[in-house]
Amino acid sequence: MKTGEKIAKARKIINLTQDQLAELLEVTRQTISKWESELAFPETAKIPKLAEVLKVSCDYLLRDDKSVTTEVSMQSSNGYVVDWTKLYPILGEYQNTVNCKQYHRIFTEMIKEMMKTYNYSLDDTVLVLKDLQYNAFLEMQNENKI
Repeated sequence: MKTGEKIAKARKIINLTQDQLAELLEVTRQTISKWESELAFPETAKIPKLAEVLKVSCDYLLRDDKSVTTEVSMQSSNGYVVDWTKLYPILGEYQNTVNCKQYHRIFTEMIKEMMKTYNYSLDDTVLVLKDLQYNAFLEMQNENKI
């Protein structure tokens, strides 16, 4: 995959428009368009910031690798940063195979419906849906044991 394709793919994975990416990098939308269509290449000084914004490594942008790895990390209360993609590699890979926009729409509609029906806050709704999903997971695990 070429650098322009990688930029476009990573940008779409994190749901940024060319305009938004351009603003974050202090360049024009046309510059982003040229990078993505391989008519130009980012200045060397822009690559670290580009990689940071797209949540990929500089190495990924510059090498001829095949997949986008999105960094998924969380800082705990004790200051340690957990990179969930190292613990669960699927978290860095699924964006390449799953129709994320389709599931995003489905989940958004579920959340909105539950908030409206039960007058729950957004946080409460997400917690309830997580609990329902976990219970479904446990049921499926038990079915597979039989």
